Amino acid sequence: MKRFSHQIVSEINNLLSDSKKIVIIGHNNPDGDATGSALSLFHVFQKTKHDVKVIMPSKLSDFLLWMPKQEEVIIFNEEKELASKLLEDAEIIFCVDFNNSGRTERVKTNLEDAKAIKIMIDHHPNPQSDAQYIFSDTAVSSASELVYEFIQATSLSENFNKDAAICIFTGIMTDTLNFSVNSSRQETFKIVGELLAYGIDKEYIYDKVYNNFSINRLKLVGYLLYEKMQIIEEYNFALIVLTKEEMKKFNYKNGDNEGIVNMPLSVAEIDVSIIAVEKDNFVKLSLRSKGEVDVNLLARKYFNGGGHRNAAGGRIYKPVDKVIDLIKGNVEDFFSK
Repeated sequence: MKRFSHQIVSEINNLLSDSKKIVIIGHNNPDGDATGSALSLFHVFQKTKHDVKVIMPSKLSDFLLWMPKQEEVIIFNEEKELASKLLEDAEIIFCVDFNNSGRTERVKTNLEDAKAIKIMIDHHPNPQSDAQYIFSDTAVSSASELVYEFIQATSLSENFNKDAAICIFTGIMTDTLNFSVNSSRQETFKIVGELLAYGIDKEYIYDKVYNNFSINRLKLVGYLLYEKMQIIEEYNFALIVLTKEEMKKFNYKNGDNEGIVNMPLSVAEIDVSIIAVEKDNFVKLSLRSKGEVDVNLLARKYFNGGGHRNAAGGRIYKPVDKVIDLIKGNVEDFFSK
C-alpha cells in the first residue's frame, strides 16, 4: 500500500496512541459508500479507547437502514446543536467520500471552523481540503475500499471485525453498481475476498440493498420510464425529470430514486442518462454514462457539480419546469465541441 508510507503510518499511529474525541463525517445525501466508509471506521474505533461519533448532514436512504450501528448516526439537520458541539470539541475529524467541504452543505461552516486534525479519505478527483492528511485515489472503486486500506495499514487493523467488513462491502458494492463499473482493479477483488473471510453474507447484503423497496417505488420506476423518460437520439441521451408533486403521488421515501438513472443505460443506443429531481430550492441531477463519455466534465462545466468519468452529480438553481430545455441545450453544446 504505497500511499501509506512508513512515515505517514507512524504519524497516524502516534496520533491515535492516546484517547481522542473523534468525529467521522460523510457528504450530504449519504449513499452506500459514504455510509459504509463512515460506519466501518465507527465499528473499528468503538473497540478502542477513543470517543467516536458519526455525523451525516442529512438522513440515510431507507435502503441503508439495516446496516449495523446506523441508528447511532447523528443527523446534522435533526440534531444541529449536538452535532455542532461535537465538531467544535473534536480532536480528529475523518472526512470520508467527499473531496471538498462544500459536499457537506449545511455542515460546511462547522467543519471548516473546527480546530481538529482532519483526515480526508476519498476517491473523487481534484480534492480541495484543508485536511492535514489526504488519502485520495481516483483509481480505487470507492472510498470504502480506501478506508479498508487505511485501517489495514495502521494500528486500527487489530480492531477490524465482521460488522466493519459488512459496511466496507456495502460501500464497494453500491459504488461499483454491483461491480459493473470502476471495479477492474485486482486489488478490489482481493479486498472483497478478505472481507468474505470475516463471514459476511454477500447475498444478504445484496438483498437488503437492492430488494428492499416498496410497491410504490416499483410503480414510480414504471411511471418514470414509461411516461417521463425522454430520448434524444442524436446524442444517445436519456433524460428523466421527477417533480415533488410526483413524489407525493407515489409516497416517495428517501432513496426511492436510487439506481433509476442507470436503467436507460441498459439500452444499447443510450450512452448518457440524467435524472433531475426537484428539491426545495434547486433541482438535483444525477448523471451516468457508458464508455468514454465523461459526465464528470459535463457536470463540472454546466451543472455546478462533478464526480467520476461515468458517474457524477450536479445542481440547477432554477424551477423544475425550466430545466428540461436547459439540460438538453447544455448536452447539445457539450457534444458539439
